[in-house]
Amino acid sequence: MKKRGVINQQLSNALAGLGHGDYFLLCDAGFPIPKDVERVDMALTFGIPSMNQCLKAILDEIIVQKITIAEEMKGLNDEEYQFVKKAFKNQDFQEIPQTELVKLAQNAKFIVRSGELRCYSNILLEAASGVDTFKKIFIIDPEQI
Repeated sequence: MKKRGVINQQLSNALAGLGHGDYFLLCDAGFPIPKDVERVDMALTFGIPSMNQCLKAILDEIIVQKITIAEEMKGLNDEEYQFVKKAFKNQDFQEIPQTELVKLAQNAKFIVRSGELRCYSNILLEAASGVDTFKKIFIIDPEQI
């Protein structure tokens, strides 16, 4: 048995399969997931697990170089927006309209669905290289967010 980290087999496998530049989406319970994209459904009930709980577990497993969120998050879900800004200090940070995020989701390697209900709690994460000289600035300690 694993010593720590993600124990959901489907999510663990999906994260392990990421290469440099691959991206996936962590979304809320209501996001329109395209039928042709692998769905990793973590939702148990409304609000469980939250986006933040899922994000902390994921960041303990992978290195992220870029994130993309819906620009609507800033005004309609400021608590989540502040959390994301705090977590991703060194990563490229992009805000786009929700309609564009939905389009990008069609080419995601996979989509992780949380039980989150706060609006616009969707974040596109792009994997970084595991090479030490590149990854140091992108490492996030989930205990610090």
